[in-house]
Amino acid sequence: MQSTRTTPKPIIFTDLDGTLLDRDTYSFEPVLPALRVIRKKKIPLVLTSSKTRTEIELYRRRIENEHPFISENGGAVFIPKEYFSFQFPYDRELEEYFVLELGVVYPVLVDTLEAIRKETGIKMKGFSDLTEGELASLAGLNPQEAEFAKRREFDEPFILEGEDGEVEIVKRKIEEKGMNYVWGGRFHHLLGKNDKGKAIEILKELYENQFFSIFTIGIGDSLNDLPMLSAVDRPIFLKDEKVISPKSLTLIQHLTLIDGTGPRAWREAMLTLFSELKV
Repeated sequence: MQSTRTTPKPIIFTDLDGTLLDRDTYSFEPVLPALRVIRKKKIPLVLTSSKTRTEIELYRRRIENEHPFISENGGAVFIPKEYFSFQFPYDRELEEYFVLELGVVYPVLVDTLEAIRKETGIKMKGFSDLTEGELASLAGLNPQEAEFAKRREFDEPFILEGEDGEVEIVKRKIEEKGMNYVWGGRFHHLLGKNDKGKAIEILKELYENQFFSIFTIGIGDSLNDLPMLSAVDRPIFLKDEKVISPKSLTLIQHLTLIDGTGPRAWREAMLTLFSELKV
């Protein structure tokens, strides 16, 4: 049954690393009071990350989140069964979810990165090249988290061991092969033509069907979040004070900049938002 609300329903889309989670420790303790308010007010909080489905499920359990989520830079949208009160098309069905797939399958991405490595001679290592131990050490993960991070379906993060100029060479090669390159704040990423914004547009349509009128918020801190911020009504960018803001931010309308990153800055953004929405 559709809602007849006259007040738009807030929907929050948030990145994880460097926003809801501390980029180094992965702690989210500072945001717990804000998360309690969000749960109490029944505001959908959609985790929108470069992380894998398994990784996101881990944090969904930790923060008691039961809403849809977007994995691997918009590679797929996972919608819990019976979440929406109507039927909609989907690509495959898992035990808990209906899945909408937007990305290129992982083996193709791995082969593409290998081809670029051979063509350019540039030293690169994708997640597929790293052992779980190497990844754990590199990203500050525990063994289980490293295992989950390697269960990739639609996005190949990689490290580049050469000069800064080589990033542009690799980026151009990726685009020549019909793929996308994004910087995620910690790793380079090779993916298909999907992005967070395209995945959000799909969910926005579903939420509009459910609630009739919605007001969307997006919170991110990296270049791969820009498509997400462009797709929402109220974009919020958490700005690392040590890093120059990307010029592309100026193209995003109604953007709010918050100094600082991680859960403390995320909490500040939420307090500002709660005040505006009179939550």
